[in-house]
Amino acid sequence: MAFTFFNNREPREFNYKPRFYDQKKEESTGDARRDFARNLHDEWQSRRNHTADRKNNSASITIIFMIFFVIVLALVLWKFF
Repeated sequence: MAFTFFNNREPREFNYKPRFYDQKKEESTGDARRDFARNLHDEWQSRRNHTADRKNNSASITIIFMIFFVIVLALVLWKFF
């Protein structure tokens, strides 16, 4: 019984052989795949833009509230001091 630290097995062979190749079918599915990929990319891009718009809107609202808070704080401090 041999004791080894590393188990160095030989890699398994991969013997995949396609049964047939239909060039017309490959070309037609290639167009559909490209259309699907293009539509998916466009949808993701529109969602990304919508999310960016929402982030910009929330940043604008935050800035407005901060300005409002500073104005109210300045008025309160001016009135009492």
